[in-house]
Amino acid sequence: MPPKPQTTHFLCLPLITATSRPQFHAALQRFASEVTSPNEASETQLPPKAIRPVGALHLTLGVMSLLTPERLDAACTMLREYDITSLLRTSNDASPAPLSTVTFTGLHAMQSPTRTSSLYTAPTTSAAPLLPFCTTLRQAFTEAGFLIPEDRQLKLHATIVNTIYAREAKSGKKRWGKGSGKFDATSLIERYKDFEWAKDFSIEKVAICEMGAKVVVEGDKVVDQVYTEVASAPLPLLETEAAC
Repeated sequence: MPPKPQTTHFLCLPLITATSRPQFHAALQRFASEVTSPNEASETQLPPKAIRPVGALHLTLGVMSLLTPERLDAACTMLREYDITSLLRTSNDASPAPLSTVTFTGLHAMQSPTRTSSLYTAPTTSAAPLLPFCTTLRQAFTEAGFLIPEDRQLKLHATIVNTIYAREAKSGKKRWGKGSGKFDATSLIERYKDFEWAKDFSIEKVAICEMGAKVVVEGDKVVDQVYTEVASAPLPLLETEAAC
């Protein structure tokens, strides 16, 4: 079996905007305060480092192996020149599909809920046109040779918890250490099944980002983490919105 290619970048829809940031920030603060503090229940308490920072929230469409400046430039050029407006048009309507307003609720597991290392929130069904748009965009970049091919269907998700970032941490009696970091998230998923992370905001762009979030420091304090964007393309507003 050939070795897996080195991943250097990813194609995504960043989720943090002027409208969504305060909502996600407040929701993450509340969530973290509830799941990282000792309680009287038997729920597993998570280490704070397992909670993803607000600036890192995004929807991943696929990962890339762009090992030369020429390959990176070519991928960035494709994104900047791609006709996103045409992609947003439906076969029965000359107007772009309504992608601009999305809401994120609930908590889900990537693996079995009883043994998972990551939890995510997903756009509600009211954002149904988002999935076909993202699937078609992923296919275009895969066929162009920029995305590493995926056999599985695209699952739109914004990671909220990932214990890989909490290695060597300890919460309660559990040491996350060098193991898989897997835990039973059944009670958390049930508890937050209707939890609202952010509602009615517009996804503003598609971006190519470097792997590995960079810390944002103010003074001597880390206040956030963000992924470095190397290229982006705006998502057009609906015609009805543009006319307002």
